[in-house]
Amino acid sequence: MKGQFIKKYSGLITGTSFALFAIAYLVGSLFIRRNKAISIGAEFIPELYGSILLFLAVCLIYQGIKAAKDFVPGEAEAGTKKDTKNVLLTFALIIAYVVLMQLMGFVFSSILFLVLMSMLLTPTDTKRNYLALVIYSVVLSVGTYYLFRNVMYIPLPVGIIFGA
Repeated sequence: MKGQFIKKYSGLITGTSFALFAIAYLVGSLFIRRNKAISIGAEFIPELYGSILLFLAVCLIYQGIKAAKDFVPGEAEAGTKKDTKNVLLTFALIIAYVVLMQLMGFVFSSILFLVLMSMLLTPTDTKRNYLALVIYSVVLSVGTYYLFRNVMYIPLPVGIIFGA
């Protein structure tokens, strides 16, 4: 009985959890010190990410409600494959990315992170185009660094290794 309840409302529970986290994140971003000298301050990105997360949580809640209405107890969930390994590897890569950013800087750690994440998320039955992965990662990382550094005047970590 309890297992059926969780299966029926799993999308709704997940969406609600993410919505609560997004609201707490947005409330926390209100405490970031604002600087009136620049138009886009340090609070911009956390508020943007929090808003996007809240929007996606609302979408997940909507899908969870639809799934709960269409739920049939005992019906086999065809096509649902749990991929715990990729989820754990994703979290490990995120943690490594944060740690390496302080050592290697934003650009180099972002390139490495994007290449590894792209390789992880590419389906196994698809041929990987390594050159495209590297070009995509370099262009996105350097472009983001340029945008933050020269347009928004927000410094990003240069790293201990390459920053000297």
